Amino acid sequence: MKKDTAKGHNSLLERALSLAKVGISVIPVWGDAARRQPKKPAIKWRAYQKRVMTEGEVKGAFAKSGEGLGIVCGRVSRLIVIDFDDHLRYRRFCRHRPDLAASYTVKTRRGYHVYFRTDEKVPTHQFDGGDIKGERSYVVAPPSVIDGFLYRPINGNDAKRLDRTGVDNLLCYFHVDANPSDTPAKLARNSKETDLTELYRRLTPRIGRNNALYRTASVARDRRISQVDAETRLSLLHARTMGHVDHKYETVGDRLREAQRTVRSAYRINGISEEHHGGVPNSVRETLLKEQGSTIVARLLDILYLEGWQTESYFTLSEAIALGQKYGLDRKSVLQSLTGELSTFNGRHIIARRYVEYLDIKGLYSRKRGRPVELLFRAPSIGRLLWVLNVGMTPSDRLEARDVKSAHVYRRALHREYIRRLSPRLPMRTMAERLGVNARTLRRYNNELGVSATAHVGRFALSWENLRCLPRRRRRDERGATAGYWLETREGYRAPAWRHIGAAMLRRGESGVQVCAQGASAWTLTSEPCPPVRYERLSVEEFVRLRVLRDGGESAAGAGGLMKRLWDRARSLASKMRYERVRLSYESVSACIAEDKVAETIGSYLCALDDCGREVRRPARRGVAYRMLKEFGNGNVYLALRDNYREMVLALAGHAVRDDEERVSVGLLAPMLA
Repeated sequence: MKKDTAKGHNSLLERALSLAKVGISVIPVWGDAARRQPKKPAIKWRAYQKRVMTEGEVKGAFAKSGEGLGIVCGRVSRLIVIDFDDHLRYRRFCRHRPDLAASYTVKTRRGYHVYFRTDEKVPTHQFDGGDIKGERSYVVAPPSVIDGFLYRPINGNDAKRLDRTGVDNLLCYFHVDANPSDTPAKLARNSKETDLTELYRRLTPRIGRNNALYRTASVARDRRISQVDAETRLSLLHARTMGHVDHKYETVGDRLREAQRTVRSAYRINGISEEHHGGVPNSVRETLLKEQGSTIVARLLDILYLEGWQTESYFTLSEAIALGQKYGLDRKSVLQSLTGELSTFNGRHIIARRYVEYLDIKGLYSRKRGRPVELLFRAPSIGRLLWVLNVGMTPSDRLEARDVKSAHVYRRALHREYIRRLSPRLPMRTMAERLGVNARTLRRYNNELGVSATAHVGRFALSWENLRCLPRRRRRDERGATAGYWLETREGYRAPAWRHIGAAMLRRGESGVQVCAQGASAWTLTSEPCPPVRYERLSVEEFVRLRVLRDGGESAAGAGGLMKRLWDRARSLASKMRYERVRLSYESVSACIAEDKVAETIGSYLCALDDCGREVRRPARRGVAYRMLKEFGNGNVYLALRDNYREMVLALAGHAVRDDEERVSVGLLAPMLA
């Protein structure tokens, strides 16, 4: 027994001497000689955090005490060690990063030690599932014995050498990209190469063929690989890959068609992709400008896309400040958009954040005590922006770096690109509200850009037959005010379009009296001169619609007008929307109910009467309908369909509003509201 102990001690000493000769700092640990603290150093080891023992010091330290060997990590040994306490966590690391997992590895009692050589300074800290041993730390090394377990290497590879970038990528994996549920953006960052075949084969055993194909296609989309190329590289591979033994039989043609549908679905997700939207959607920009009254967040988002930052990638606050200052966004503005009052919308963070335990991924240096975590921000995807702001997908007007230098320049650039792309025909108030400014500021933008606005005026000849289309003036109405319409003679004289004024003109025998109505102006960005006014033909019915919308309700119902009454009525009807029942049979189920295996239909439900005469309601799903037909009998099950919004508005528009002196049919509003 003593002979075996002496032999083990000699091998431990030889191992320590060999490590010290190559510049690795070693210390003795108690091992099984101290049952309560087997990993505790047997000597004072603070001095050896900065220097390596000499040969005499190694012999003296290991001869006196200790039955285990410890290796000091950090820059003294040019060594960092990943200490995995979880077996599954180590296996996941091997699947995700096989290039790093091939480094020198030691089997411990509870997990594994993976060794890496580097000259960089890395602080010792924890991650989810283990520790990263760097400065001021040590690990137990072979051939130590702890609680009867022999520490031993499981591969004969040398420790992999990492430069600054390699250490940065390693730490990013453990603190940013190591989520168990791999998203397409994370998989795209984890894999240096864009080998879709290898990625598909790695994911298939874990999540299945279809899910693996969808995620691989998403990675290809984020890497800006064309859809045709992705289909070519993945369709045949998916068709040849065998599915689960219990999976239904499919031909190769079926699998090819399934692969093409899946790839197209990945490229069509939310209607967006990097090569389709080209930047922040206009709906996102306009919502931020109107709701926040500031351009800071919208400009920061455009700056991220101008810099080509990959969506779902992480960045620090200092990186965002440096980037903002490069484009004219000061430090205070960046703080407001990331951590201040402008960072949230309806209680959600516009730019998501995450706390990590590694202090500084890029700089690789330790901070002061009391700051154990680092706040990281994630570049938002277009889908997240649309979800947070609750807006739809719209095109994105491309901006340049000079267009985000200031709030004035940014709004003016959006105004310029919008007019250049659409040449819209909208009122000035609508154009101003789109940018969150007033009409005066918008006129200044037009003067600076050289925008030409052509007013469109509709008109028709006034006669005794159509005189009643003009409104009567009441005592509380202003004498010279008619909202956007007037009477104009052949000589160019204008007068308010009141009925008594029109009757007086006709009574005097004036010819050529026109009823004119101001329409929306057409905005163009051109150097050629445009006419200031363009006249159009206007029918009497269209004029009545316009008049009713503008002032038809204000004289009858006070402030708010007809549109306010219509919306109030619409809200009350929305809470009392009726259901129309359709009788179902076995033959009509497939035609009335869409195949939906996941979610219940929102606008309808299934109903039937049981033996006691009580109504039974169930979700409007196809399988549920067949079961109810079997239970209650063919023809005794009904599909209740809720009225949609269009039908509700049409029904509301058919409702007549009584004026003091005449009955104005609101049915004229139906084509406009629908």
